[in-house]
Amino acid sequence: MKEFRKVTITFGIITALGILLSLAQIEPFLAQTSQSKIEPANRSSGFRLPALSGSYQVGTTSYHLVDSSRKETYSSEVYDLRTRKLITSLPPTDRRELMVYIWYPAKVKPGATPAPYIDDGFALATSRVFGSGFGVSADVFTELVTQVVRTNSIPKASLANAQRHYPVVFFSPGFGSTPKQYSSQLEQLASHGYVVVGINPTYETPVLLPDGRVITQSTTFNFSSTGKQTEYRTFTDATSIRAKDVSFVLNQLERINVKDAQGLFSGRLDLSQIGIFGHSLGGNTVVEAMRLDRRIKAGISMDSGEYGELFSLTSKARLNRPFMVMSREKREVYSRLLYQRLNNDAYSLIIKGSKHNSFTDFGLIVPLFSAYSTEKEPPIKQTLGSIEPQRAAKIINAYTLAFFNIYLKNQNSPLLKGASPDYSEAIVEFRHR
Repeated sequence: MKEFRKVTITFGIITALGILLSLAQIEPFLAQTSQSKIEPANRSSGFRLPALSGSYQVGTTSYHLVDSSRKETYSSEVYDLRTRKLITSLPPTDRRELMVYIWYPAKVKPGATPAPYIDDGFALATSRVFGSGFGVSADVFTELVTQVVRTNSIPKASLANAQRHYPVVFFSPGFGSTPKQYSSQLEQLASHGYVVVGINPTYETPVLLPDGRVITQSTTFNFSSTGKQTEYRTFTDATSIRAKDVSFVLNQLERINVKDAQGLFSGRLDLSQIGIFGHSLGGNTVVEAMRLDRRIKAGISMDSGEYGELFSLTSKARLNRPFMVMSREKREVYSRLLYQRLNNDAYSLIIKGSKHNSFTDFGLIVPLFSAYSTEKEPPIKQTLGSIEPQRAAKIINAYTLAFFNIYLKNQNSPLLKGASPDYSEAIVEFRHR
């Protein structure tokens, strides 16, 4: 069994075995969270994500989009967060629904309240498995991520610099995760002048929709009684669906750039400069989205799996746009295979001491949970490697920014030309075409 598949039944990339919750399981968590176990002083002071490194402050917003051209492939339980009941009469649509979260350079008013780190719907639906991973109870996990962790992003803040157009970078998360669990990375990139678009993969991971519906994970992803071939085929199909999500959202951004109902992005997006990056299954999505949609100019895959056309041993497909393959220290053979199948400027970055979940926010927020944990060490620390999480984040953010600055902003960056004394943990290989 390959490392990616092992990770899918632990933390960060979680199968249906972990996050498929029934109504009967969610209701007790709602009752528990009404009786706070967090001291008021801790809630008010908060636990903030790392400070922004760029010159911009950051705003955030979201869009609920429905692709009327695509029939939904999956199904699941749908829970109403407002009435606290299972929905038996679903809305009259069987089309693909998506929640899209955007982080962007902003002009922020003094004293503005940052956005919550995680929304109630996702937190409640995943609290049992993530709580266990962080060494706390489900209700403590929910309260900490929804009320105590503080982001740097201000909801609906004005876009910075009225005359400027911003390049757009898509982000695709690991399986079972929401883009918000990578908030620190996405905020940092936005603070350097990018509009960052995170697409929540509906039915792979729980999602809260604006009307109060919480769509849980589809039973399609329950592999407890299936073989490896079924699992491989399911994740390959999911990669294809996600890639189509990216093209659909890009089409919608073209419409939003003409007239944005929220009044934020009209005429402000540079849609000639599109990038994409993603982690784990999101990394596979990056490759497939670039293969299918030539509007995307450059991409980064972070410790991806083996799913999609370019990862087939018999495939003759190649990717002919600039690309970076980021990997943990003990990377899989298919990461090397991907690097070999790049027919344009190609970069390989291996981070010594890192593991699969070093590319998430987990290491950054795990110290918060120690005061509430009943365990000596939260199990999730085993998935983070020996590198200090703040250090791993700094390296990932630096190389991500350097790559997109070169290919979306035409800015030179010596960081990608070889070994850097500032980042001795980074092993860089590259070739230019």
